[in-house]
Amino acid sequence: MSVTVAIRFPLGRYHATPWDHSVNEGVVEWPPAPWRLLRALVATWYTRWPDLPAPELDGLLEALGEPPSYRTPSVLSPAHTRHYLPDLDHKKGETGNTDLTLDPYLRVNRDDELLVHWDVELTDEQRGTLAKLVELMPYLGRAESVCQARVLDTDAAPDEHWWRPMTGGAQSVRLLAPRRPVSRPALELTTVEMRRQRRTIPPGATWVTYGRAAADRSIGHPSRTVSSALTPVTAVRFAVMSRAPLMATYGVLLADVARRRVIRQLNGGPREVLGHQRATTDHQHAHWLPVPDPEYGVVKTFVVWVPAGLTAADVAAIAGSDLRRLSGRLGGDDGYEVKGLPMVDLLLQAAGSVETVAPELCGPARRWRSLTPYLPVRHRKRESLDDYVRADVCKELAYRGRDPQQVTVGRASADEGIPDRWARSFRRYRISDRMSRARPGLGIQLEFPEPTGGPLAIGQLSHFGLGLFAPDD
Repeated sequence: MSVTVAIRFPLGRYHATPWDHSVNEGVVEWPPAPWRLLRALVATWYTRWPDLPAPELDGLLEALGEPPSYRTPSVLSPAHTRHYLPDLDHKKGETGNTDLTLDPYLRVNRDDELLVHWDVELTDEQRGTLAKLVELMPYLGRAESVCQARVLDTDAAPDEHWWRPMTGGAQSVRLLAPRRPVSRPALELTTVEMRRQRRTIPPGATWVTYGRAAADRSIGHPSRTVSSALTPVTAVRFAVMSRAPLMATYGVLLADVARRRVIRQLNGGPREVLGHQRATTDHQHAHWLPVPDPEYGVVKTFVVWVPAGLTAADVAAIAGSDLRRLSGRLGGDDGYEVKGLPMVDLLLQAAGSVETVAPELCGPARRWRSLTPYLPVRHRKRESLDDYVRADVCKELAYRGRDPQQVTVGRASADEGIPDRWARSFRRYRISDRMSRARPGLGIQLEFPEPTGGPLAIGQLSHFGLGLFAPDD
């Protein structure tokens, strides 16, 4: 008769770092590896039931040495917490010298159970021992993964929705499992001891590929289709941290440098996100928006807005990019430094719909004003400045699916020239461009007949923070 263990996570969280990953990679081992399960039984024996004779435990471990099958509950979402831990140079009472450590986990339904099925014959004594051990087991994975486990009276029959060893299918994962005969001393080996022996995996362990035929689309599916049951993720927000303030007039530099870092992380990335190499996306790809504080003229917030939507993998890649120590220095420490971009760290704040992540850019409102200069796209012909600006703005709005017919376009300055005085103070070209390529710009005001929602970013370099508007209250 086979045996099945049901495990529930009453806090709705499962924390576990895979053996071959760092905790800061943000990866969670799912389902729990066979090696982890047997180690949990050994740990429970040491701490909760030391009176159990060792030979009885060893016999149970050997009987459970064959890789089990799993039926995993649906995952609500991946998540993590961030902790800043003091390093060796940290001094009590002082700031700095801390290391960022992530604690990734999966959110699962508190009432759903993870089923682990071994197709082995256990004696009545071994079955009773296993039942008591799993009942005493306080957590599975990291200590935050509080669990409640039990041995089922009736066994479930694995089907295409189960993870099974050495099978292909829609999904696959590699898990660490014991080799037979199972060695309890090998299960007790710590990571530090294993590294002293210069091993990559513990002795007595091996990798087993698991697969299942029916894919779980709850998270991590490679398709770019955003589930209609979930609020689509269209924006990621970062806090801008720097010793010297980043002035809004140089925000285009931050957008350019941050985009380069994310492209490196995405290894080119999907065109739906990056829109590089002149990809036609109807402006649905990423906008890298340094958001100016209108009161102080500095950038404190950076928003990556992708109207086409982001998958979980896209969000993970953007959030996992190295967005620290961004600066205008090119070519290393001895290279040329572009004026205006001090050393900046981008700290992740939120990911979700742009209305939730960046409400200050979304309105709705009838009147909108320039936060950064609007750079016209068309060349000016024999027409007045007002006619030229209105025609250019209306064409830009039409490209973004907005009806420009009833829009009133006004200029915020009485200057008759372009660029106007306000726009001249802004850098209006990217790092790779020469100063001669700086586009003319000006501040404008838009008024719609009815309240309309944002974000509103139009004109040249609108994907790098220029031509950004805010509701005018």
